[in-house]
Amino acid sequence: MKKNTLLIVMALPLAAALTLSSCSNKNKKAETATGSDMVTDTAVMPGVNVQESTDTLTTEGEIRGIEFASNENIRTINFDYDRYELSEDARKTLQANAELIKARKEWNVLVEGHCDDRGTVEYNLALGQKRAKAVRDYYVRLGVPESSVGTISYGEEKPLCAEATDACWLENRRAETKVKGK
Repeated sequence: MKKNTLLIVMALPLAAALTLSSCSNKNKKAETATGSDMVTDTAVMPGVNVQESTDTLTTEGEIRGIEFASNENIRTINFDYDRYELSEDARKTLQANAELIKARKEWNVLVEGHCDDRGTVEYNLALGQKRAKAVRDYYVRLGVPESSVGTISYGEEKPLCAEATDACWLENRRAETKVKGK
C-alpha cells in the first residue's frame, strides 16, 4: 500500500506536466513570415552589458498602491503576431529605457503586456504575461534591480486601437513600461 501511494504521488505531477504541455499548441496561431526569423539570443549584441540569465528571476517589484504612469521618455515596444520574443529593435528601445530607469533609483517599474483581440481571453492573458516577463527579464539582465520591476498582463482588455486591420493589431501587441516614485 505504501509503495502504491508513493508511486501515485510521484506520477501525479508528471501526468499534470504532460497534460499542460500538450495543451500549449491548442490555441497556437499560424506563424507569419516575419515571425519566423526572430532573434532570441541576447549575448550576440555587441557593446551591451547583459548579465547571464539564471532563469530564476522571481522577486518582482511591488505593483500595488499608487498608480503607475507612462513617462514620455520611456518608449513602448511592439511584438509580432503570436510572439513574445524581443526583436533587435525592441532590445535597442529597452536598452535606452533601462538606462533611464537605472538613473532614477526612486522609480518602481511596471511592465504591462498587451495583445490584439485575436485568440481567446485566456490565451491572450497568458501571451501578455509572457511579453511582460520577457521585457522584465531583459531589464534585469541590463542591470535594473529585479525587486523594482513588476509585471501584469491585460491581454486584449486595453486596446489602443479598435479596427480590424494589421496596423491596428500591431499597435495593440505591445509591452508598456510605466513608473511610479517609491
